[in-house]
Amino acid sequence: MVRRKDKAKRQREPLYVFVCEGRNETEKLYFSHFNRRENPYVLKCFGSEATDIGNMVRKAMRLYGEYEMDPALGDKMFCVIDMDLNEEKYEKYKLLKTKHKNVVIVVSNPCFETWLSYYFTESPKVVNSSQKAKDELKNLVPGYSENMDIVKECDLESKHGVAINRSEKKNRRYNPDSRIIDRNPYSEVQDPVTALLAPFADKDE
Repeated sequence: MVRRKDKAKRQREPLYVFVCEGRNETEKLYFSHFNRRENPYVLKCFGSEATDIGNMVRKAMRLYGEYEMDPALGDKMFCVIDMDLNEEKYEKYKLLKTKHKNVVIVVSNPCFETWLSYYFTESPKVVNSSQKAKDELKNLVPGYSENMDIVKECDLESKHGVAINRSEKKNRRYNPDSRIIDRNPYSEVQDPVTALLAPFADKDE
């Protein structure tokens, strides 16, 4: 006999959870636009009180337990981090990626603005800091700020495919054996975005 709780758990929609750096609203605002009524999944996005990758992954694991997430049900936990061209952060990333298999660590190097730049240019510039990457995005999007709802302000809903293709094209140019910290510009955000859009791919064709 199946318990009612277990039966309900089996029948629920997959849960996609994003844990983002808490310094600004950029990532949370961005992912909130994927929260469609017709989604065949539940999407939740949380900021982290800290930007340290260790604390972010710990928060992700805590939420994983609180929501009783289960990969067998299609649940996915994403931790979106800026590598910041930082060697120490990279070493922590390598350790945590191996240790916490249930958390998909999504990296941008130097930062999330690198990903956003692909909506506006095929080749974001090589920069020497996250601030420089943000400055370059400001050149592409006059008036950009880290609390700006860039998807709404720049009408990016129809341009996700363009950004995905550009980022993937750039990433294929890197030696697969190279360190992520040495890839500049670099982003993996296209992977969760592709997953969020996948149920609607046939409808949009």
